Amino acid sequence: MTQTLGDRRAKIAEAIKEAEQRQRQAAEALADEQRKLAQAQAEAEQIRSSAETNAQKAKENILAQAAQDVENLKKTAAQDLNTEIERANAELRQRVAALAMQRVESQLKSVLDESAQQQLIDRSIASVGGGS
Repeated sequence: MTQTLGDRRAKIAEAIKEAEQRQRQAAEALADEQRKLAQAQAEAEQIRSSAETNAQKAKENILAQAAQDVENLKKTAAQDLNTEIERANAELRQRVAALAMQRVESQLKSVLDESAQQQLIDRSIASVGGGS
């Protein structure tokens, strides 16, 4: 009976030892998984932070490009406007000159009769011919 009691104690002690061993292994496994979780959370935070930084840079680049595009459009529009104004002014000058010539010709025709025109032409020819 003593031997049976001794065997039983040995089995219980062995069972306790095995249970303690499993508890230590479980604690080690838990600590290892907690380290892995903490590392994964740190990596996730780094990825999130990097994504935020990249998104901010992309936003700034897009806004800068949009501002540059607006500036270029303004310059192009101003150049187009100036070109159009210059063209309109040149056309207006041509029209004014043409109208002035028509008016002068009309007034000259009404003022000068045919003999006065012939005398004017003769004088012009004489001055050109005499000046040579």
